[in-house]
Amino acid sequence: MPHVILVDDSGTVRGVLAARLRERGYDVEEAADGVAGAELALEHPPDVVVTDLWMPGLSGVQLCRLLRSEPRTQGVPVILVTGESDRRSRFWARTAGAAAYVAKTDTQALLSALDALGPLPPRIVVGPPSLRTRGSIHERLSERLDAALFESVIAGEVRSLAQSDGDAELVFSGLVQLMSEIASYRWLALATHPAGQLFFHADPVAREGCEAEARAALGIASVAPAFTVLDERALRGRPSPPLVAEVRLGAAMAGVVAMGPSERGASSEDKQLMAILARELGGPLRIVSLVDAARHLAMTDPLTGLLNRRAFVEAMSREISRAARHNHLLSVMLLDVDHFKKVNDTRGHEAGDIVLRGVAEVLQRIARKSDLVARWGGEEFVAGLPHAAEAGARVAAERLRRAIADSSFALPEGPPLRVTASIGVAHALSGEPLEVIVARADQAMYLAKSRGRNRVETSDVDAPRTS
Repeated sequence: MPHVILVDDSGTVRGVLAARLRERGYDVEEAADGVAGAELALEHPPDVVVTDLWMPGLSGVQLCRLLRSEPRTQGVPVILVTGESDRRSRFWARTAGAAAYVAKTDTQALLSALDALGPLPPRIVVGPPSLRTRGSIHERLSERLDAALFESVIAGEVRSLAQSDGDAELVFSGLVQLMSEIASYRWLALATHPAGQLFFHADPVAREGCEAEARAALGIASVAPAFTVLDERALRGRPSPPLVAEVRLGAAMAGVVAMGPSERGASSEDKQLMAILARELGGPLRIVSLVDAARHLAMTDPLTGLLNRRAFVEAMSREISRAARHNHLLSVMLLDVDHFKKVNDTRGHEAGDIVLRGVAEVLQRIARKSDLVARWGGEEFVAGLPHAAEAGARVAAERLRRAIADSSFALPEGPPLRVTASIGVAHALSGEPLEVIVARADQAMYLAKSRGRNRVETSDVDAPRTS
């Protein structure tokens, strides 16, 4: 028959409930308080524990949590009974992991809750039967409370990374600071989703091997760039199997976190930390994702998907400063679609939008990875070419001009459209701000228009602007 441990500090209540349970065929073992109930359950795990919610010493909630955390009793269903039916009591019962919560006065509800558990299969007891090697119930409960407090503090620290202004690098740097204080590892890595950014921490001497391990664990190609933190807070040593955990926020994937343990291998504490990261890091990463999306919208031209004018100016200003520091070459080309007004007037604005999107796709296809391409405004596009002299920039502009002229843009109605473009090129001179470089490229572009359109001109010819 099913074995039930019944725990209640009231002898009268125990007597009533035990009698009803025995009538229904249960083998009932009684305990007058939570400590005695815990000792009985841990010594000889029952099929079910029925316990009062509020008792002096060890409450039913504490008993439930203790049994949930012990390997020998973690699968034993616990039914909490109480004389109160307030919401707070129900909340405590649910969060403690109780199988059911019923009123003491409603014995039929208790029987129904036991029936709802269904046939109780034979239990496989795990672990030693003696309590003496593990300390008293209160000592064990204290250990559980300390562990729960530690986990709560770490979870709070991880959640606080959301205050990093949506900056993924700051989030990872904060994570490194936290993890290096409480864990010993050879490397720590994070890959965000869906952006696919890689972040990596290791000892500088061991960087190459550790980064290869991290990329393999996360499934990220070696060519993908990584934000790297290198310092001696990470250990050196031989490789050991990594810990990898998906970071989720609800059903959505937010990223993947991985850790290379010390050469002794992952400890139970390491696994606990990774479980906390998997559970709590989703919020900070979600904020990073939202901020990235907002920044992308703020920087992107909605029609073409290219950088907008403001974003181009900011990015190119940084490139100009970098070129000045390292004595690098830099050029700018400005492009205008020829006779674009005629396209809108004769084929409609939808056709004009298709042409602009098509020209943007050609520009992206022709540009190098290091080039910055943007919609400058209207039918004008701009490209910044780092490490490009004027001659090289002109070659690139000619290649772009031919690609646009050779393209055909399909429309919803009527024949496809072909367009041409006039392009002006300017090479950055020492000390020139961006607006001056673009102004010279603009002058060269209008020189190309004045000379017949569908051509490339450079800013070395001083000519008046024409429409």
